[in-house]
Amino acid sequence: MSEITFVRQQDIPDDLLCEAVTAARYQGKWILCRNDAHEPWRLPGEERKAGEKLTDTARRALMEKTGALEMTLQPVSAFYAESAGMLFFSEVTARKRLPSGAEESGILLTDTLPKALANPDMQKPMYLKVQAWLNMQSKADELWDVYDVNRHRTGRTHRRGDALPAGDYHLVVDIWIRNRAGEYLLTKRSPNKGFPNMWEMTGGSALAGDDSLTAAMREVREETGLLLRRETGRLIWQYTRSDSHKDVWLFEEEFDLDSVVLQEGETCDKRAATRREIEGLMADGKFVPVPYWHRLVEQSAL
Repeated sequence: MSEITFVRQQDIPDDLLCEAVTAARYQGKWILCRNDAHEPWRLPGEERKAGEKLTDTARRALMEKTGALEMTLQPVSAFYAESAGMLFFSEVTARKRLPSGAEESGILLTDTLPKALANPDMQKPMYLKVQAWLNMQSKADELWDVYDVNRHRTGRTHRRGDALPAGDYHLVVDIWIRNRAGEYLLTKRSPNKGFPNMWEMTGGSALAGDDSLTAAMREVREETGLLLRRETGRLIWQYTRSDSHKDVWLFEEEFDLDSVVLQEGETCDKRAATRREIEGLMADGKFVPVPYWHRLVEQSAL
């Protein structure tokens, strides 16, 4: 199976883009499709016909495979796999029912990817790429400091909504807040965001001028209304992704759920959860991906 690589659209000649794949939402649910009840699920996609625009390919696939009638369509990223193609995001605002049998067995409306997934080495990275892209569309005018690969500020800034050039990085913080009972503060992401209706820790991007701790405390204040004390936080893990440096913070503080203020358009629910409860949410696909979870457990003595 070929590994998928995401690249900028301008880096691939248009005539080499052979297919269109779309992560589409309808009434807050992701739309997946398959040809019959014996196949695994996949994102709607089609090969490009001769002389066809890629947007028309994506639109045709959505209409034929999901019954979409009205939709928005936005390019997310070009990709290389077994061939080159374009990944899109779509909000479907109206759809018709497919013929009897095809609707029941061929369409899935879901909050998360199912376990029965066709070609997961390609489908899952595409799904995650769209979630990350959706997150960048909110607060698109924020300014970030640009870092080099060694975590040194370059002196330049970058607008959140734009793609970072290769070799540039920004700073991202995750913040876990734990009380004496061993419970962690969680919030649920709003339906309009990437990873919709999923539970998560508090987190976000550092703004221009922020150091890591300042960014962590500001994100908690903005997303929950809670004021943390600097001395209760400790940096427990750092790693680098393709375009960002991630700092993971743990704050040992008491919190009152009644004092947590949900942010409209960002969060829609709140709860306290133990380590086992969080792992249960992860197993059920109801928690945002946390690739460092086992290291977090080790470093924070959960």
